Amino acid sequence: MKMHGFLCFSFSRIFSRKGSRSSSSNNSSDAKSRMSNSDQDSQVKSGGTDASARHRFDEQGRRYHNRPDAAYMLPNDDEEIDRVHMQHWVIKIAFQGNFHAPVEQQLEDGIVVLDGGCGPGTWSLEMAENFPRSKFYGVDISGVFPSEIKPANCDFQVHNVSQPLPFAPSYFDYVFQRMLVLGIMREEWDTVLSNYMEVLKPGGWLELTEVNIPDSVNAGPKLTILMETLGEVAAQKGLQPGVSSELGKKLKKAGAINIHCRRIEVPMHHDGKLGSLLWEDFVTAFRGLIKPFVTKKHPELEDDAVYLKFVEDAGKECEEYQNYIIFYRAFGQKPTTST
Repeated sequence: MKMHGFLCFSFSRIFSRKGSRSSSSNNSSDAKSRMSNSDQDSQVKSGGTDASARHRFDEQGRRYHNRPDAAYMLPNDDEEIDRVHMQHWVIKIAFQGNFHAPVEQQLEDGIVVLDGGCGPGTWSLEMAENFPRSKFYGVDISGVFPSEIKPANCDFQVHNVSQPLPFAPSYFDYVFQRMLVLGIMREEWDTVLSNYMEVLKPGGWLELTEVNIPDSVNAGPKLTILMETLGEVAAQKGLQPGVSSELGKKLKKAGAINIHCRRIEVPMHHDGKLGSLLWEDFVTAFRGLIKPFVTKKHPELEDDAVYLKFVEDAGKECEEYQNYIIFYRAFGQKPTTST
């Protein structure tokens, strides 16, 4: 596995910042600092436009999208970028690779690839280094990807994948998307896949990877409360938390053929580093995003310290019950013109 420059820095930064992610964010000076840094970062990436018009901040200083076409539930600040970088390694290790569509030889020879909803671009950056003859394009609703420190064969631009893509029809040989279960509205999934199929060449491959929410394997009572609440919040916002098990059906509806689906179970908070990293991935949502909804049903958890202890105990419960989180990966091929 090659991991140079930007990727090495990003992965090491995850662990250097881990302590700050695990601690409470009630310190007002820390919150103000994050707000100031996020505003400044946003202005650099967007040419100096007013960041306050495009973002909102919660009481802990976490930055979120503030645009009507952005369904993404989670923050889009530096802390979230670190989480998504970490999530990349979780998924790669769990699936034993960055992709499963039969495109490796094509990537070696040189093809054009789209990374939809790329976030900070971790997947594209690594793939661009591993396959220097191929060209990688990443699009995301937020410009949190690198603009300068990146491989020459990798480019990014801000775009919402639920809108028609800014590329010519039949432009890409391979389209990849993952972990947008909390970023695509229920009624937009078919549109998003249709957009991908439009820019995919006949014979090209479309690959999707998603986590299952709220169901998992061997969930204890505390984790069940947290996962079910996360699913309920997502559904209330118009998202489709259970979409992962339907990826194959959605690819078929979009017109894909030769569809393959894979289901895996990944340990949460046990079985070594992978389980620990997966817990860190989920705990961001557990600690902040869903707290008001959990405490509405369970007012005894209203106090911050009590709630954080509940989340911590849910993690210990994962180890006790040997909990596993379910992921799905599916890929399919666009028919050739002669099909």
